[in-house]
Amino acid sequence: MGGSGAPTRAACRCAWLIGCLLLVFGYFSTATATHGRRLICWQAIMNCQAEPECNYAYEHYLRACGPVLRGDKKKCPSHCISSLVQLNMTKNGPALEDCSCAHDPVCASAKRAIDPCLPRTTSTGCTEARRQCGRDQQCNFAMHDYLNHCGKLFSGAICTNACRNVITNMRKIPKGQQLETCVCDGTERPICEFVKGSMKALCFDAPDRDEGSGSDYDPDPDDDDDPTDPDYPVELESGASQSGASCVLALSASILLLLGG
Repeated sequence: MGGSGAPTRAACRCAWLIGCLLLVFGYFSTATATHGRRLICWQAIMNCQAEPECNYAYEHYLRACGPVLRGDKKKCPSHCISSLVQLNMTKNGPALEDCSCAHDPVCASAKRAIDPCLPRTTSTGCTEARRQCGRDQQCNFAMHDYLNHCGKLFSGAICTNACRNVITNMRKIPKGQQLETCVCDGTERPICEFVKGSMKALCFDAPDRDEGSGSDYDPDPDDDDDPTDPDYPVELESGASQSGASCVLALSASILLLLGG
């Protein structure tokens, strides 16, 4: 009996040792894949989909940036940039930007297409940028000048020379500079994007014009968000609603103090 028990105990110890080695090798194999080098993009996507917040932000990103990913648009809509900011704020979102495509040509093409949209200057939302400006005495003073001189801009009518001068002055103020690079966010995002688009088109892209002549600027369709995008309906339409839009924008101006972008 004793002689037969020794080989059995030896076999058990051998099996236990092999099991430990397999466990250790498995651990280091996983550690190497996740920590020793970048994740493969399909791994990063799976990790993101396992996190509810990241999965929600990723689905929103696919809708918002779809035209860019498909190559239908060369310039990046602001709601696409906003979705990237939100995705980057989740636990597993940043890995999607840093992941490796390996030898996947579809993945590589998508990365090239979305690269111009990645926010490189700031992830500050415009709501927070406006609050910081309001707490700064110099920026807050300039904000009131902006509201006084840029009223016609809120309705998309015209950017006066006085308004241009105010915006130029705000760009020299540290807290005012954040308003130029911030990303439209929150419930005011549609109006925020409207004001940014009007400022870009009327104040900086359009040639100087007589202030009483109105605006006949015809923007490049690639410069602004797609108004026919079903996921991002246009809330401010032309025609009968224009006067109402003017009123709403004027009342919301203190929330939407922006410097183009």
